[in-house]
Amino acid sequence: MSGGDLLGISTSGLVASQRALSTVGHNIANASTPGYSRQRVDLEARPPQIASNGAIGTGVAVENVSRVYNEFLVSQVRDTTSLSHYLDKSYEYTSQVDNMLADPQGGLAPALSNYFDAVNGVANNPSAIAAREVMLGASRNLSDRFAYLNNRFESMREAGNTDIRAIVEEVNHTAHAIAEVNKAIIRAKEFSNSSPNDLLDRRDTLVKDLSEKINVRVTLQDDGRMNVFVGNGQTLVVGDDASALDVMPNDQDPTRLEVLFVGHGSNLVITQFLSGGALGGIAKFRNEVLDPAQNELGRIAVGVAKTVNEQHRLGMDLNNNLGGNYFTELNKVAPQVLPSIHNQGDTQVGLEITDAGKLTVSNYQLLFQKGEYELLRLDDSKVVAKFKDFPQDIETDGIRLHLASGSTIKENDRFLLQPTRRAADLFKLEIGANNKIAAASPVRAEADIDNLGDAKIEVTNITDTANSAFTTSTGELSPPYVVRFVDDSHFELLDNTGKPVKVKLDAKADAPEISLHDRGNNAAATAESTHADKENGRDSVRANQEKSAEKHGRDENNRKAGDIPAVAEAIAYDPQKGVQVLPTPGGISQGMSIRIDGTPKAGDIFRIEYNNDATSDNKNALALAQLQTKAVLMGNKSDYAQTYGELVSRIGSKTHELEVNKQAQKLLLNQAEEEQQNASGVNLDEEAADMIRFQNQYKANAQVVATTNNVFDVLMGAFRR
Repeated sequence: MSGGDLLGISTSGLVASQRALSTVGHNIANASTPGYSRQRVDLEARPPQIASNGAIGTGVAVENVSRVYNEFLVSQVRDTTSLSHYLDKSYEYTSQVDNMLADPQGGLAPALSNYFDAVNGVANNPSAIAAREVMLGASRNLSDRFAYLNNRFESMREAGNTDIRAIVEEVNHTAHAIAEVNKAIIRAKEFSNSSPNDLLDRRDTLVKDLSEKINVRVTLQDDGRMNVFVGNGQTLVVGDDASALDVMPNDQDPTRLEVLFVGHGSNLVITQFLSGGALGGIAKFRNEVLDPAQNELGRIAVGVAKTVNEQHRLGMDLNNNLGGNYFTELNKVAPQVLPSIHNQGDTQVGLEITDAGKLTVSNYQLLFQKGEYELLRLDDSKVVAKFKDFPQDIETDGIRLHLASGSTIKENDRFLLQPTRRAADLFKLEIGANNKIAAASPVRAEADIDNLGDAKIEVTNITDTANSAFTTSTGELSPPYVVRFVDDSHFELLDNTGKPVKVKLDAKADAPEISLHDRGNNAAATAESTHADKENGRDSVRANQEKSAEKHGRDENNRKAGDIPAVAEAIAYDPQKGVQVLPTPGGISQGMSIRIDGTPKAGDIFRIEYNNDATSDNKNALALAQLQTKAVLMGNKSDYAQTYGELVSRIGSKTHELEVNKQAQKLLLNQAEEEQQNASGVNLDEEAADMIRFQNQYKANAQVVATTNNVFDVLMGAFRR
C-alpha cells in the first residue's frame, strides 16, 4: 500500500500519536527524577507524493524524541552548586572553631582570668599556703585549657583529612561513572541517529554531583562525549577514559593531607587549585582558619610562658632561692622545623623565638637556591630575609635560625618553619610545690632605724638575677651594699667585702670613673662607726662632714688634674630630684634598680642585701599580676586577653561572613535550579493536557483507520459482485 493512500496516512498518525503518548507517560513517570529533562516528540510531515494533479500528502513521521535542554542554565546550576558546597563545608568547620573559642566556659579567656586572679591572691597574701595552692591549681587548669583547645584543633585537622579521603574516593567513582556513560552514549548513537536523552541526563547529573565535591569545567567532543577538567585544568575524564585523584601527606608536614592528581605518567598536587566544592571548602578552612587560629593560640601560649618565666626568674621563693621557669620554656622547645622529604643535603635547621612581641602567626618556608637561603612568610608570601650563613636573627618577626646539625645543603632543599604550631600542646606547669613560687623580691633595701632624715630607699625593679651578684646557693647578694650619707648632698656606696664599686661622680658623659669603698674595707664596720657618730652627738657628724668636704675638694682637684684617685667617698645627691643608686652612674647595675628619694641627714645609712626569709614580701607576685594587662604581643600592642579576644572576634567575623555568603549562595542556587526546572523540568499540568490532546489525536487517527477499512470493504464487495 502506497504511503499516499488513506490507510498509510492514518496509520502514520496512529504511530505518531502513540509515540507522543509514550513520551508523555515517560515524562510523568520521571517527574520527580533528579536531573531528568522533559522530552518531546518532534514530528514532521512525510515527503509528499508528486503527481500530475499536484503533491499529495503521505502522512506524518516521528523525526526525533528530544529533551528540552538549556546548556547555559545547566552550567549555571553546576557552578552555583560547586560554590554552594564550598561555602557549606567551610562554614561547617569554621563554626565549630567559633563555638569552641567563644565558649564562656570552655574557651581560654576564663582560664586566663582565673590564673591571674590566683596570682593576685598570692600577691595579697604571699605567705598563705592556701593562696599558693590555688595559684598552682589555676596554673594547671590554664595548661589543661591550652592542651584541650589544641587537641580540638588537631581533631578538626584529622576530621578534615578523613573528609578529604572520603570525598576523593567519591570523585574517582563519579569520574569512572561519567566515562562509562560517555561510552554508552557512543554505543547508543551507533544504533540510532536519535539522541540518547536519558543517558545525557544521567551524565549531566553525574557532573553536577562531581561539582559538589570539586570545581569542574566541561567541554563536549564532536562525537558527543564529554571531557571533565578539575583543579587547574587537569583532565579527570577524556571521552571514555577516566583519571583519578589520590591523597598523600604533605612532603614537609605529615599531618596535612594533599590532594594529588594521578595522570598518565605524572602526579601533581592540586590542593592549592581547589576553589570550589567540598574539597575546596576544606582547603579554605584549613588555610584561612585552622592553621592561623592554632598558631595564634600557640603565640598566646608562648607569650604567657615567656613573660611569666622571665618575671618569675627575677623573684625569690620560700626557700630563699631565685625563681626558676614557672611554665615550659616554649620559646626554645615549641618551634619546629620540618625538612622536605625530597631534601638531598644533611643540613638540619634549628629555630627559636627571640621576641614574642614581634612574633606572627604565620608559618615560613626556608628555601636554598643559588647559594643562599630565602625565608618566605607564607601568610602573605613575603620574602622576609635572604642570607648565606647561620645563625640569623629575623628581628622583624622575632625568630632566630641556627644550624642544628649537618654540613651539606643542596639546591632546592627546603624547610617548613612552624614557630608556634605546637606551643599550646607543650604548655605545662614546671614547678610542683607551692614553696617554689617566687613571690618575693630577692633584694631588700631598708633604712637604718637611727636615720635622722626622711629619705626613703626603694627597690624599683629587678632586671637580671643571672649575673654573679646573686648567689642562690647561700641566699646572698654579692656584695651586699651600704649607702651612707656623708652630708645631705653626698653619699658613699660601700660593700661588705672590701671590693670597690665603680661609679661616676656626675652624670656628664666625660666624667671619669673612680672607685668607692669603705675606708675599713668593711661596710658593717663603717655602719657601726656611723652609729657611734650619732651616739657621740652631732658635733662629731659635723666634723666628719668638714673632713669629707675637704677630702672631696682634694679629689676634685686631682680629678681635674687628670690624677684619678683610688678612693672617693662622696657622690652628689640632689634632695629635690633623688638619685638612682643602682645602676650606678658608671653603668654598674647588678641586675637591679634601686632609688633614694627625700631629704637625708649626714650619717643616714641604707642597707641593700639579699631578701632572706621574706615570706611576706609580695613584690614579684605583684609584678607577675601586672603581666595580665601588659602589652606583650602583636608588636607589644596587645595583652594576652586582648590577643585572644581578637582571635575570637576574627573567627566570629569569619563565621558570620561565611554564613551570610552561604545563605546568599543557597538562594542563587535555588533560583538557578528553578530556572533550569522551568525550562527543562516536568510540569504535570502540561503533561496532562498533552496526554488528552494526543489521546484525542490517537482516537481520531483510529477513526480514520476504521473509515478506511469500511471503504476497503465496500470496494472489495463491489469486486465480488
